Amino acid sequence: MISDIVPLVEACRGKLQINIDYTKKTTGETVHHQGGIYEIDGNILWLWDTNLNDNIRKFLIENINSFEVLNVAFFPPQPFPIKINGEIVG
Repeated sequence: MISDIVPLVEACRGKLQINIDYTKKTTGETVHHQGGIYEIDGNILWLWDTNLNDNIRKFLIENINSFEVLNVAFFPPQPFPIKINGEIVG
């Protein structure tokens, strides 16, 4: 579990892609995703997976094991606004 989400918030504001390692609560399986953040709301992060390029995925922040902010721009493919705690930021 991560202790500081400030870098995730900054990646969201700056439209930068991230890598996350995540443990699925239902199966215990650890997965890896790369993508751009569409929304951070409370304890949920919504991510467009740029490798699979298929849909927005939901992650519980408490189940993120680690992350890396990449120096790669995120160009949102869907017309949804980018939000942090309900506030549109991009």
